[in-house]
Amino acid sequence: MKKLLLALALLTVVALLYYSLQSSPPAADPAAEAAYAQQLRQARQQKDRAFRAAPESPIPAEARAAFDGLRYFAPVAAYRVSARLSRAAAPAPLPLALSGGPGADAYARWGLAEFTLGGQPQKLLLLQKQGETSRLFVPFTDPTNGPRTYAGGRYLDLPVPAAEASEIALDFNAAYNPFCAYNHAFSCPKPPAENRLTVAVEAGEQLYRP
Repeated sequence: MKKLLLALALLTVVALLYYSLQSSPPAADPAAEAAYAQQLRQARQQKDRAFRAAPESPIPAEARAAFDGLRYFAPVAAYRVSARLSRAAAPAPLPLALSGGPGADAYARWGLAEFTLGGQPQKLLLLQKQGETSRLFVPFTDPTNGPRTYAGGRYLDLPVPAAEASEIALDFNAAYNPFCAYNHAFSCPKPPAENRLTVAVEAGEQLYRP
């Protein structure tokens, strides 16, 4: 149990590294884009350091000495989109099956994000973990899963938007792998069928190769 709690704590830290990147839509200003790219690089470097050195790292202990960092797609502005936001009138439970077998994690349908990516209309369910109040969870799959990214899909974490907001920013450059992508000892929530994107998302974290 202690190991699980430590791993969950590290996962929260890792998610928060990207949290601030989700708070605004794309910026056209080249200086702002350069600053964003630098912030993203720093977040990725910090995650690598945590995975290499933290006792609760999901990288197997025997592999940490040789761990030389995770692999990412280069940041691309087109993968930062503003989506139309629809809130659920009353959040309905949506338990997410776990990769490791029986049981499920308690989530609820918080809302829906509708947007265009690669010239095609897309939508994603916005979920919220039971007991969470400030963050939304967006697990998704896309055609890159398997050959280029983790077969089980990837995650985004978003701040809960202001009550009056009609749009929400999605930054797929900040998409990250669940812990079970690195170590089968972990059991992770599976993306729901509704969150299958039809376009390849060549952004964010790539497939982990030890």
